Amino acid sequence: MQQIRVIKFCLGRITLRMTINPVSKDVFIEQLHKAENSGSFSRKAVSAFYDWMYGNEDGYVQTCAFLMPTSDGEEDIPTKQNAFNHTDSKEEFIDFCNEYSGLWRYQVYSGVNTMPDKPEYGRGKIEHIDTVNTLTLDIETEREPHTGAPKEQVWWSYKYALAQAKFINDQFGVWPMVVMSENGIHLHYKTDLPVEDELLHNKQHRYTKYITKMAMDNKYVEAIEDNAPDSVTFSPDDVSDVPRVMKVPGTLGIKSENGRLCGIIHKPSKQEAGCITTRDIDGDNVPEFEESSSNNSSSGTDYNVALKSDAGQLSDSVKRALKKRGADDELLRSFWQGKTLTYESRSHAEFAFIKKLLGYGFDQNEIQDILEASGMSKWSEEDNHYRRHTLQNAIEQFDGSVKADSETSSLSFRRLGAPSKE
Repeated sequence: MQQIRVIKFCLGRITLRMTINPVSKDVFIEQLHKAENSGSFSRKAVSAFYDWMYGNEDGYVQTCAFLMPTSDGEEDIPTKQNAFNHTDSKEEFIDFCNEYSGLWRYQVYSGVNTMPDKPEYGRGKIEHIDTVNTLTLDIETEREPHTGAPKEQVWWSYKYALAQAKFINDQFGVWPMVVMSENGIHLHYKTDLPVEDELLHNKQHRYTKYITKMAMDNKYVEAIEDNAPDSVTFSPDDVSDVPRVMKVPGTLGIKSENGRLCGIIHKPSKQEAGCITTRDIDGDNVPEFEESSSNNSSSGTDYNVALKSDAGQLSDSVKRALKKRGADDELLRSFWQGKTLTYESRSHAEFAFIKKLLGYGFDQNEIQDILEASGMSKWSEEDNHYRRHTLQNAIEQFDGSVKADSETSSLSFRRLGAPSKE
C-alpha cells in the first residue's frame, strides 16, 4: 500500500498533521496575484476538477453559468440569462466551462452530486439525486455585496479551511480537495451517503449537515478565530443541501477587483483522500433537524401569510393582468421567465419579483400562484419556511414606490432600458 506522507505544521497555537502540504503565506499571496493575471480559462484545472469530482461516477453533472451583477447593481443585461446544462462526459463539461468562463458577467458553477437521470429543464433538484457523492464546505470572510475579498482575507479563509480539514480528519480519517474560489476556499470530500426520506429535510441531508456543523464549531477553528486580526470576520456557509452547486476551478471569478482564475490548491489522490460512508457515522448521535420556532419576519411583525397547498393555478383574471402589465414592463416579463438579470442571486431576484407584483396590486394568494407558475425555480425548490419568510419580508419592506432605500434591502424595480429617476 502506498505510504501516506505526514507533514507537521502550525496554525495559530495548534500543531496539525496532514497529508497535504500547506503553502506558506508568501506563496499563497503570490499564487493569488498570478490568478489575477492568468487569463479566463484553464483546461488543465477544469479537467483535474472533473476527474476528482466525477471521474469514477456515472450520471449527469449539473453545469450552470450564472450572471453576476455589477458592483452598483445598476447595469442592465437585457438579452442574457442564466445558462444550464447537464453534461454526461468530461469533454462536454470542459466545453461548457470554456464557453462561459470569461464571458461578460458570467461565472461557472457545477453540482457536487451527480444525477442518474437528466432533468427536463433548469437545475437539478433533490429528487434527481440518489447518492451524496461529495460533501462540500464553503469558507469566506464577511464583505460588502458585489465586492471581492482582499488577498489577506482569502489567506485567512485558507487557514480556517485547513483547521476544518484537520477536525474532519480526526473524526473520519479523510482529506479534501482544496479549491480557491476567488474570494474564499472550498473543501470537497468524497462521500457515499444514500439519499433517503428519513435522512432528508427539504434539500438538506442529516449526515452532511451534522458534519458541516461540527466542522464549523471545534477547537481548531476557535484557535484560528482567536488569532485572526480584528478586520477579519469569518462567514462559513452551511452548504449541506444535496443539489448544491459550487464554482468550478479553472474558470474565472469576476467579483474581485481584477478577477481571479479559480484554482485547485491541494488534490490528494483518491487513495489518500478516503471516503465518508454511513458506517463512519453513528446515526443515533446525529440530531434531528430543528424546525423554526417562529414564522415572523425579522422585525417581529406578523402579516398573517398563509401558504397555499395548491399554488400555481392561475385564474383567468390573473393571466389577463399579467399579460397587460407585462406588455409595457420588460423587467416583469424577465422575472416571469425566471431571469435573475443583474440581481446578486435568484433569491434577490425573486424578492424583487414579489415586490413588483405587490406594486401592481396582486394579493398574497395571487403572488404565490404567479411565483409557482413562473420560471423562478427557487420558489418551487425551497421549503415553506423560505416561502413564508420571503413573502412576509417583501410585504413588510414594500413601501409602494418603484425604488426604495437600498439599505433596507429593497431592490430597484426600474424598467430595463428606462432612465433612472433621480
